[in-house]
Amino acid sequence: MSGSLAFPSRAVANMMRRWNYREGSGLGAQGQGIVLPIRAVVRVRRRPKAGLGYREKPYDNGLHVPPEPPVDEECREWEDIARAMRLETECCETILALLHDMRLQRDDSVETADALKAVAKSKKALRGKRVPGTFKARLPPSAARYIIEQVIMPRMVAGVREWKPSSWDPDCGDWLRPWIPLIGHLPESLYDIVESKISNCGYEVVSPWKEYLNPVQWDTFSKRDILPYLTRLVREMRITPPKQTDPSFRTVMLWAPLVRAQDVMSILEAERFFDKWEGALRRWLQAAKPSLGEATAWCTGWKKLFTPELLTDESVLAHLDAGLDMVDPVMQDLDSLFSKL
Repeated sequence: MSGSLAFPSRAVANMMRRWNYREGSGLGAQGQGIVLPIRAVVRVRRRPKAGLGYREKPYDNGLHVPPEPPVDEECREWEDIARAMRLETECCETILALLHDMRLQRDDSVETADALKAVAKSKKALRGKRVPGTFKARLPPSAARYIIEQVIMPRMVAGVREWKPSSWDPDCGDWLRPWIPLIGHLPESLYDIVESKISNCGYEVVSPWKEYLNPVQWDTFSKRDILPYLTRLVREMRITPPKQTDPSFRTVMLWAPLVRAQDVMSILEAERFFDKWEGALRRWLQAAKPSLGEATAWCTGWKKLFTPELLTDESVLAHLDAGLDMVDPVMQDLDSLFSKL
């Protein structure tokens, strides 16, 4: 009987009365304790003997995604501004030093003198106004054009010919990155040679080029190199429950933010990814009869692998939800089976 002294020993009952316990109430100074006793609940799903306190261990399904550290958007915005200002200051100082060297080498042209004065004036503006784009905005168009054609381009042409892409220097620190604040993007005349050098490189080398190429160049590169690579990965991908051993999908999602989400979705649909995924899930459920927790963890684990952009696509969510809907009927059949045991 809940909240009753009918069954305890007489000594225990007397002690509880001395402490002002009243039948039907909970323990504690305010009677805040539980009244009904804890009930043992038997888990039916594939483990009929599991009871109170049972916890299924985490599933080693190869789909674990480490949690991302919290990001302070305002802090990140300030960091981006500070990074842009550092690069702009370095660009200004490098150009100023090169123009001084040209003067020391007896370049007495009016264009060099005017460019030198313009850069020196822009440098003063950088000190007072910490806004990205100040350096280029303060340069007269004629001075900017002269600097790009006579100072920067000869060095870029020589640099790109000798450049060998590597993961330890993806930013092209010597021949491209220092000039980005002034030129904006890779000059069109150098695109073909850059594409030929990065077309078969890994993510660490390719990813910075989304910033260095203009939108048209990046779209061209994506269609020629990235999308065919992702298509091949999806086509050859193996889906292996209960543990995903093929890392191809993680690689696809790593590259996905570099291209348009609709292009990635088109690849998944064209290569029948979701059909393969649902088929592998169905065969696993029918053959191995996993627990509800394991089957659900498999489906939700795949969902966590998708990029946020792809998860805004209703068709992606529909396919993933279809997997969870597939799990429930199988688990219900198992429940009815164990209930008869």
